[in-house]
Amino acid sequence: MTPEKYNQRLTKQKIVIMEELRKVCSHPTASEIYKMVKKRLPTIGLATVYRNLSSMAEDKMIIKLHSKGKEARYDGNTSNHCHLICKKCGHVIDIFDIKDISIKSNQLNESEFVIDYGWLEIHGLCKKCS
Repeated sequence: MTPEKYNQRLTKQKIVIMEELRKVCSHPTASEIYKMVKKRLPTIGLATVYRNLSSMAEDKMIIKLHSKGKEARYDGNTSNHCHLICKKCGHVIDIFDIKDISIKSNQLNESEFVIDYGWLEIHGLCKKCS
């Protein structure tokens, strides 16, 4: 994680948040991240964690996942993958084999839309909730 790669200053708080977020695959909420980070930075506040997560998501350092009516979840893995998100319990599943999920190039050409970045979220019901 080098400062040149991102549009913002890398503070100690951001570095620790990123390290803790990359340790897990559970797509934690801001509150859960706060609990993880507080072990290493006892004086950090919840508002600081929220503020840093917001700016880190804006700068594409992390992925912010939205689920209707649920608290946002975060992913430290910004590689190409998509997320299956349960609209009932909020459980998130990573899908890394996304060969079959594609947008036809002629659709992009016709729309004159230039893709900068993106992550795919698919909302539905997990096995437990269906």
